[in-house]
Amino acid sequence: MPIARLNRETLQLLADSRVGEAALLLQHKHWTGAYYLTGLGVECALKACLARAVQQYDFPDKGFTSRAYTHKLEDLAKLDVELWVQLNSDLSVDVKLASNWSIVRQWDDEGRYGVVEEGEANSLYTATIEPVSGVLEWIRPRW
Repeated sequence: MPIARLNRETLQLLADSRVGEAALLLQHKHWTGAYYLTGLGVECALKACLARAVQQYDFPDKGFTSRAYTHKLEDLAKLDVELWVQLNSDLSVDVKLASNWSIVRQWDDEGRYGVVEEGEANSLYTATIEPVSGVLEWIRPRW
């Protein structure tokens, strides 16, 4: 099966798909997989935001491109300066978003090698999808 082009539209689709897959895993009590896929969904959403910065036919900046190949959510958010400024502004006025970001930004892709308990998986998922103040819900209109 060929790999899909990794563009903004594909990253948006992957973000929604990974979070949807996490919901199914939560229903079946597969906490570690749900935790991993929820974080991966946020990672894809942030990378969809970064894809806006790359113009068609422009040769991308090597430093930007290298830094975008990370799984650290806070580092990804910082790469999009406008997004980072807006996030910090919104964090200062939306206490629930601030709490959710505090949970989500701690996601570590290395968690796939460990055992994640129910509370941690549910906490990350809820902080991601909560209406209005969920991190993915905050990113979605900006990607």
